[in-house]
Amino acid sequence: MATHQDIANVSDEELVNRMISSHDDRFGETFWSFFNEFVDPHLKNESQIIDVGCGPGLFLRDLRRRYPEANLFGSDVTQAMIDHAEGVSYDGQKPEYKLHDISKDPLPFADGQVNLLSMVAVLHVLDDPFAICNEIKRVLADDGIFLLQDWIRTALPVYLERMAPAPEQDQLEIVRGRLMALFTVHNKYTQDDWLWLLKEAGFKVDKHRQLGSPHFCTFVCRMT
Repeated sequence: MATHQDIANVSDEELVNRMISSHDDRFGETFWSFFNEFVDPHLKNESQIIDVGCGPGLFLRDLRRRYPEANLFGSDVTQAMIDHAEGVSYDGQKPEYKLHDISKDPLPFADGQVNLLSMVAVLHVLDDPFAICNEIKRVLADDGIFLLQDWIRTALPVYLERMAPAPEQDQLEIVRGRLMALFTVHNKYTQDDWLWLLKEAGFKVDKHRQLGSPHFCTFVCRMT
């Protein structure tokens, strides 16, 4: 599985810090209002929740505050992400973390065991999203939720301005070089592409919405 570090030629540490600094913007009041309306009604305190591509563990930290009795599990392909997640302060039991690549190995869960599976900015980098969706369906409970948040296509000037609004002139070439490497990856799918893909993969999209960023869309999915 290709990582954003490989594609953009940035270090693990740089990406960890970037995800930490952007977390509150990505998981702010708008996100949680959407989550409370469309995801929370399907969960209970003892739910099994997993975050595939958990990054530095901050989303699971937030979920622990809201679901103190839930069983939380996070996986990532980058050891630096797992290391940071292990060191986060949690209000209650620490989630279980595992270095794991869903494109190579099955998730460590029995069939129908998971109530919520979250995946943020992962599916677009995987070569065979249909195979990944099959694995997600395998572990989801009959009424389980697949919460997908991922990139959607935007125009190049909009993308560059959002990602690097005012780079220093002497850094412009370097910044644009990194972003152009990411542009083709982040802009692989339109919103309609995602809706078609999810339907073809056996999901019904209950709700989808852009929660602030023009580059990102959130999809609340259940198995058909």
